[in-house]
Parts: sequence; structure tokens; C-alpha cells
Amino acid sequence: MSASPTYQQRRAARLDDPSMERLRTPRARRMLAAGLILVLVAEAVLIGTAALVPVGVFIGGMLVLIVAMVFTLGGLKASTRGVEELSPDVLDERQAQIRGLVYALSYRVLSVLFVLTVVLMLVAQGSWWAAPFQVMVIIPVISWQLIITIPTFVTALRMKV
Repeated sequence: MSASPTYQQRRAARLDDPSMERLRTPRARRMLAAGLILVLVAEAVLIGTAALVPVGVFIGGMLVLIVAMVFTLGGLKASTRGVEELSPDVLDERQAQIRGLVYALSYRVLSVLFVLTVVLMLVAQGSWWAAPFQVMVIIPVISWQLIITIPTFVTALRMKV
């Protein structure tokens, strides 16, 4: 009797699917990363203009952006074979080394992002700029999404997987 594959093994097999090879070129990775950044910018704009648009338009726009984010982030993860998210148990030695390098660089990028987020929040709360409520929502929401996606961006744009 053979043991059934674990979730991580099934995820690794799905992310290593040969049909995704077209996403693994440097150009495709750059395009997917740019697409994901475009989705984040569009989301910030939509949140920023939430008070100016009807509720139905806002909800519809957010649903479209969520679907776009799922597909672009999924494509970006497939382009990197998911080495940044998979358990070290399912990675070979080279992929595990890449994963370590990704996280080392990601921590540096995240440290800068954290400092920028805190500075932006302090500036927005300053007495000389009465930032609208939307700004106080946009900054942490986009920062949180970047924090979640930074390892994937680093892997896609800096590593040869």
C-alpha cells in the first residue's frame, strides 16, 4: 500500500507542471510582476475614490481586482515553482538554497517597506496634512498585500528557479 501524497507534495507537483513553462521566462515573470503591481495600484485608486463612486461600482471593481490578483499571483507562483512557499521537505537542495536566499533578501525589502509604511502613516497623521480616511486605509492594506507577496516578487525577479 502506497502512502498518498501530502498537501505540500501535491502543491509542489501542481506548481512544477510542465504546462506552465511559458510563465517561467524572465520576460513572462516581469510581465506578471508588473501586472500584480498594476492590480495593487488600481486597488489603491479604487479605495481612494470609494466615496466618489456608487457602492455597486466599488464592489464590482473590487471583485474584478480580486480575480485579477488571484490569477496574476497564481501565475507568478507557478513561474517560480513555488519555492518561496513550499515546505523544505518537498524541495531539492538547490531549491532549498534558493528559498533561503529569497527569504534573506525579502527580510531586507520588508524592513524597508515597514519603515516606509510607518513614516507614511505618521506623515498622514501629521498636523500639517489632514489625510482623508481613505489614505489611512490604503497605506496598511497595500502594505499588507506587499508583505504577503514580497517573497514571490523576489523569487520571480531576482532568482533563477
